[in-house]
Amino acid sequence: MANGKIELKIAESDLEEDPDCDPEEDSPVAYLSLPDHPAENTPGCVKKTLRLSDLVDYEGADIYMDFDAAGRLIGIEILA
Repeated sequence: MANGKIELKIAESDLEEDPDCDPEEDSPVAYLSLPDHPAENTPGCVKKTLRLSDLVDYEGADIYMDFDAAGRLIGIEILA
């Protein structure tokens, strides 16, 4: 069931939480959960992910769009 909220989470690279993190290679990540997203950490809710650069030619951050089994856009991930 959808949570009905829009939520933005931004994660910085953190050596204390992830000892394998490489600050030179790992960049901040933002994830926008849209109203149809079921909930954080819901296993299997993402059935398809599309990379924006596979759809249009642009320069900038990597952007990935997550879709559920019904084809609804449920989240957007931005890698800086």
